[in-house]
Amino acid sequence: MSQRHPEYFVHGYALVPEIFDSSELHILQQLANGLVTRHRSGDPKVCANTLSIAAAFRAQPERNPGIEPAQWEREPFIISDLVAIEPRFATLFANERMWRSVAEMLECSVAEVVFHFCNLTRKPPMAGPAISWHRDAKNTYFAAEDGRTLRLLIPLQSMSTSNGGTGVVPRSHREKDAAIDNAIWPTVCAGSGLAIHSETLHGGSANRSGQERDIIVIQFGWRSSCLRFQAQNVLSLASFESFRVFFGDRLPDESQGDRFPTVT
Repeated sequence: MSQRHPEYFVHGYALVPEIFDSSELHILQQLANGLVTRHRSGDPKVCANTLSIAAAFRAQPERNPGIEPAQWEREPFIISDLVAIEPRFATLFANERMWRSVAEMLECSVAEVVFHFCNLTRKPPMAGPAISWHRDAKNTYFAAEDGRTLRLLIPLQSMSTSNGGTGVVPRSHREKDAAIDNAIWPTVCAGSGLAIHSETLHGGSANRSGQERDIIVIQFGWRSSCLRFQAQNVLSLASFESFRVFFGDRLPDESQGDRFPTVT
């Protein structure tokens, strides 16, 4: 059992504080905002990997009642495969603090951990849809036969019940009949993380506040696991060392004239 995150094993979730420092968080926010702006302007590379608020409403209107979908055609809900669209995310994801925490909760070495996928899930002010209650182990996008996966939710603004945060049902990873009535709603600071066991029941309320609620979702798993479903994302099944190699192990220092590689 992880000494730093015992609640993950007991309750099926854990708060991981300060994964990204303030400068790293600022860059993440800039990159995310850039993708949102590109989607709003109709950039085909971004739009091809995005589910809009309007499209999500048409698929499941009960999750976002009261909105007018025509007003939200250009507003992204989920932007998938972030590294494919904006490779500079890979530099931020080569974060040793994050990978070591994940390895402890998956009970393996850092070398055994692999990246599965990532996305940006947004709940814009007054129009953010709810997320239905579910267990990630049952997903048909990227799942392991043995269930040894973990999702890390990293909010880019503080996340709580006030802006459509994520609720979790404690111990539901061990209790299949756990009641949603027992859910709690952790407050997660920007740049920290909420780690969720693949069998933990969780969901999210709609955002009807005036606050943004953007989170980066990253799924990790064991290298040795057999996959039941595997989406094709850039760097899927890559290790921590692969991320370090992808863009090197340091962030550019723009004050010294450094620049991220240009993305076209």
